[in-house]
Amino acid sequence: MLKKNALNDQQLVTAIQNGQKEAMIQLYKDNYPAIRSYILKNNGRLEDVDDILQDTCIVLWEKIKRNELELKAKIKTIAFAIAKNLWLKRLNKASRMQSISGLNLDSEKMSVNADNLKQIDLKIVGQLLDLLGEKCKAILSLFYYEGQDMQSIAEILSYNNADTVKAKKHQCFKQLQTQFLSRYKRSDF
Repeated sequence: MLKKNALNDQQLVTAIQNGQKEAMIQLYKDNYPAIRSYILKNNGRLEDVDDILQDTCIVLWEKIKRNELELKAKIKTIAFAIAKNLWLKRLNKASRMQSISGLNLDSEKMSVNADNLKQIDLKIVGQLLDLLGEKCKAILSLFYYEGQDMQSIAEILSYNNADTVKAKKHQCFKQLQTQFLSRYKRSDF
């Protein structure tokens, strides 16, 4: 059982390694103010704070349990860095989702302006992705929806390297464009 007093970093690591759930409570409470402030200052909402903080605590907990965490910095510093990375990844993913919903269809000089971005339904894009086949669907989904980089996609889908994935992504996106243009006209949006 943990003492009422806050544990120092080494004691907290030991408590987590011993499976003391109260350590997670301290981890959460210790890091809430800084992470809350950062997320709210960077386009976040209170619900986002809880999500990111929970994910941060889980990442830290797992690293400690697997003995993958070296205390070269304070746990608060490490937690803040993890939370910041998770938040930036989420913002990047949201940005990519807006990007794919816009579908700049330059092959026919057909670009979708900001007003039309709102009108294109992600459901349509999802249906078109289903027509492309599993490999293309996986690549485009990992890149646009999950925000993965080319190297990560190469590892996840067992491609030789990031350049191969980049070329395949380009081919898949062209297929998606073709599917889109064969079914819809600019006037549909």
